[in-house]
Parts: sequence; C-alpha cells; structure tokens
Amino acid sequence: MENNIKIDSEREQYAKFLYRATFGPKKGQIDALQKAGYESWFKEQFAAPASYHAPKAQQFADLTNVKVSENMRLGAWWQRTIQAEDQLRQRMAYSLSQIFVVSKHGIPGKHIELAQYYDILVKHAFGNFRDLLEEVTLNPVMGHYLTLQNSQKFNHNKKTYPDENYAREVMQLFTLGLWELQENGEAVLDVDGNKIPTYTQQDIEELARALTGWRRSDYTAPMHGVDNRHDSDEKLILNEYFPSGKTPQQDLTQAMDLLFNHKNTPVLFAELLIKRLTGSNPRGEYIARVASAFKNNGDGVRGDFKAVLTAVLTDSDVVNAEAEQGATQRKTFGRLQEPVITIANQARALDMKSKQERWYDIQYTESQLGQAPLLAPSVFNFYTPVFAPQGEISNAGLIAPEFYLLTTDNMRRIHNRLWGNIYAVWGNSATGWTWDHSEFLALESSPDEYMALLNERLFGGLISTELHDYIHNMLSSEMEKVGPNLRIRNTLYVAFSSPEFFTQE
Repeated sequence: MENNIKIDSEREQYAKFLYRATFGPKKGQIDALQKAGYESWFKEQFAAPASYHAPKAQQFADLTNVKVSENMRLGAWWQRTIQAEDQLRQRMAYSLSQIFVVSKHGIPGKHIELAQYYDILVKHAFGNFRDLLEEVTLNPVMGHYLTLQNSQKFNHNKKTYPDENYAREVMQLFTLGLWELQENGEAVLDVDGNKIPTYTQQDIEELARALTGWRRSDYTAPMHGVDNRHDSDEKLILNEYFPSGKTPQQDLTQAMDLLFNHKNTPVLFAELLIKRLTGSNPRGEYIARVASAFKNNGDGVRGDFKAVLTAVLTDSDVVNAEAEQGATQRKTFGRLQEPVITIANQARALDMKSKQERWYDIQYTESQLGQAPLLAPSVFNFYTPVFAPQGEISNAGLIAPEFYLLTTDNMRRIHNRLWGNIYAVWGNSATGWTWDHSEFLALESSPDEYMALLNERLFGGLISTELHDYIHNMLSSEMEKVGPNLRIRNTLYVAFSSPEFFTQE
C-alpha cells in the first residue's frame, strides 16, 4: 500500500508549536492557530483568565465535606491540564514547578498548601521573574521544604545558626548556577582552562545571614520577618555591600535584586526553560537570544515572562530549524517527553472527561508514571539535568534527561496507563474518565479515512510514513479477524505506544 500523506510545511510548524506551548492540541486547534497566526494566539493566551488549582481541589473536597487529599490535588491538576483554556499559562506553570521545586516528599500531608504553592506559579506565569522569586522565597511551603523558616542569626548561648540551605539552592538552582556563564550558556574559563565558580561558601554564609528572621504564622500567608531573629550586621555577598541596620525585608529585597540582576540569571533561566519546552540540546545562539529577551523585553523591562516565553517558542532555531541549523544539526533538536506530558497529550487528543464532577487521579500519577506535579524526589527535580542514556545519545555528546525516568518497570506502567485510557470507553468505573470513540468507530472499516483521523487527532498530522503504513496494514489485516472495538483499541495502542508519540521534535 502506498502512503499518500501530504504535510503542509506551514501547518506542520503550527502543529509542532502547539505540542511545545500546550499539553497537546485538541481537535481543530491546529487549523485555528494557522488561521489566526502566532501573534493573535499569544494575545489570546496572555489575556485568558488564569485557571487556578487550589480552588478546584477544594471544590472536589467540598463535594464530600472532607479535607483536600493528594488525589484531589492531582485530580485538579489533570482537570486543568486537559480542559483549561489557558494552556500556555498551565504549561509554563508546570515548567516553573520543575525549576522552583518543592515536593510533598519534604512536606508530607500539606495537599491544599501544595496546590496553593502551585497557584503562585500559575499566577506569575506571565508576570516577572523578580516578583515570582520573592513570592516563592517567602512562601511557607518553600520555607518548610528548604528550611528557611525559623532561620535565625548566630547566637552562641542559644546555639542558633543561620540556615544555609535556601541560600545555597536559590543561587545554584533558581538564579545563578554553579559556574560563571557566557551569553551562549557555556562556562567562562580561567587562564588555566578551568570553570569559574559563580559563588563561594562565604557567599552562601553571607546570604544565609541576610535571609535570617523569617517565620510563618501558618501556610495561608507569606512568612513574616522578626527583627530580633535577623542578623542586621553588615554583609558582603557576591562582592556587593549590605550595610548594617537593615530589617529582614530590606536585606531580602537587596538580596533578591542582587540575584535577579546578576549576569548569569538570564542565561541560566533561558536554558532551563528551553529544555522544559522545546529541546534538550539547544544551540548557544538560541540560549543567547532568549537570555537577551529576559534582559530586555523591548521596553526596557528585565525578567518579563511574556517576552521570554515568546522568544523560547518562536525562535528561528525552533520555527525554522531546518533552515537555521541545517540537516545535521536538526537531528539533535527536540526532546523526549516526560511521562506526564505524554499522558497529557493522549488525554487531550482523546478529549477525555471525568464521569463525575470530581476528577479522580485515575492515572495513579506518581506510582504509574514515575513522576507527578510537586512530587519530585529532591530539589533537583525528577532527573539529573545532564543525564544521557548509554549508546547513540551519549556517544554523540548529547543529553536527554527525561530518559532517566524510562526504566523497564516505569515503561511497563506507562504503557498500562496508555492502554487503560484507551479502554476507558468500555470500562465501568463510576469514578473514571472516558472519551467519545464514535468518530473512530464510524471510520474503522475504511482504513484510509481512519488513518487520516488517527493521524490528525493523535499526531497533529505529523505521523511518519513508516508508522502510518504499519498501522494501516494492521487495520486492514485485522478486518476479518476481530471486531471493530478491538481494532480501534489495538491500533490506538500501537500509535500511542510508538516512539513517535513519546518524542517532541
């Protein structure tokens, strides 16, 4: 059978864009984007009302007059991911959650509080890095997780010392990174060819002093400063002088400004966000252009997330990758999707809905996918940032961090979820999700039309010739062997479990 797939190159780019900027396109959204164009799409997404998670989780709890549980928080996350119209905001919030990491594994039992923390990321997704940095710093969930709360000035008699944990992580993971960086993300080297550390242990200790005195009343409001617990003596942090006599808020403000305005911060954040949205191995030129947007949004504003997001998603390395990079470099572009993103793509492709007003976490997200929002095993997220699986990728000097999650056992569990979501149409769980398979049922006896539908709904029209022909032949050969429902289930499972569906290019 000869494949006659024809892909409009412009439409192909719009389809790829939606896989990067959202949790996957739904029916008709690629054509709508092509008609409206990127600029109108961004304006619409920036103007869309924010879909917050904590109120949705609380709504689920109120249905049975109980406290918010982890299942309710994750059910709310899936509802927002699958159904919310502010898809760019939701995708950005999820990316930020993997940078400004907190986790239930450091603060067990705080389910509504974690949802409220996540809503900070939703709130600031189109805001400014500086505002987000301070609100995250003073959030009691972060204060608990990275032990900034109750950090006090040194007192020999009371044996109290400033806690260095948050001071270290806010520099290493949130703003500066370990090494001085060039604009293209490569490390600055000294005369001996060695990387130059961005900060010293002394800087950590001094910043920890500047951040003393913060306590929480509860988890519903930012931490508050207590003057007599704060080290108000002079300090020197990253060669910047902090005069004596400052309040906790004054020292915090100067510290946040210092980190925000450091030359490394735009470069580090640009690379982190690129790797969460578009590609694991970005070129230095791409990083530099996004960092430039961070430094100046065109109106002299630093840290504008709208400008940074637009730069990440519309850079020439992404939209015109073949022309900009050439065929050889193009082979290194893209990323393996995390299991959560893969399942989200599937659920949106099928337009899954909950049978109940409450959305249950029928994905059993953490145990079945190896990850779940705000459930990372450590502050370093779900995987090491430079991980590369042995073989072709590591031999080429490339990284693919998400492969760290694809253990043999995790792959078995992920594939079970892919199958379970397909089979949901025929399941009888009263609290499950379901989807409408009528379009597939109407076309399953016409392989060409069926494949056109499958290609559009599952792959945005981007299916490869090889996979298309394999499923087409499979469908045709099963015509006389199994019934229509099983043909639909089998062909969808092959499509969803294919390497193509797990990758983003």
